[in-house]
Amino acid sequence: MENDNEKHLRVEKEDKSVTSTQEKVQEAPTLTGRPNIDVITARNEEEAKQDRKSSYKVAGIVALLVVIVMIAIYFFG
Repeated sequence: MENDNEKHLRVEKEDKSVTSTQEKVQEAPTLTGRPNIDVITARNEEEAKQDRKSSYKVAGIVALLVVIVMIAIYFFG
């Protein structure tokens, strides 16, 4: 049979798990109201900037490859 100390420890463990579960539920973020349009606009502008940068990088790499191929054809062709 179990002694009183083991029962007490088991109850404490169960209490801690219940308490931690309740704390997690209370800490969940709640969205209230309408999203700020300025934040959304700033995020969209930043994404557009990143897209332009990546497009410029791709175009630069393609142009560099074309120049390398043209030089290779000139010297070896």
